[in-house]
Amino acid sequence: MEFKKILVPVDGSETAEKAFKVGLDMAIKHTAELFLLYVADMNDAAYPVLQVTLDENGFISMRKKAEEVLSNLKAQIPVGTRLTALVKIGDPGRVITSLAEDNNIDMIIMGSRGRGAISSFIMGSVSQYVLGHVKCPVMVIR
Repeated sequence: MEFKKILVPVDGSETAEKAFKVGLDMAIKHTAELFLLYVADMNDAAYPVLQVTLDENGFISMRKKAEEVLSNLKAQIPVGTRLTALVKIGDPGRVITSLAEDNNIDMIIMGSRGRGAISSFIMGSVSQYVLGHVKCPVMVIR
């Protein structure tokens, strides 16, 4: 199987860092373009009790965190590796699947956040959502 475009969603977590390393290794081996995607989760942007969206300063702080995470990862990428790094705001599962479809991604490598069984059952997980909504292979790293 040939991989020309590999998507690695990142969020600053330990499992996302592991997924990044696997994705980078595969991108180098296959001379593929590496897509790094940080999704500022809209669910995290709301105060859960009041269901009120953060103000502009909250979004600025979310964007700053995203740019820091991407900057740290970009520093690890060898010169010559094709890279597209993006920050999007929205529901992570939907943003990941949409980006994969719109860019003809050949493989997605993502971390599993390891939410508890009850939380995962109630809310679902991003990796489960992605697995059920994309046509390309998905590797979930623990």
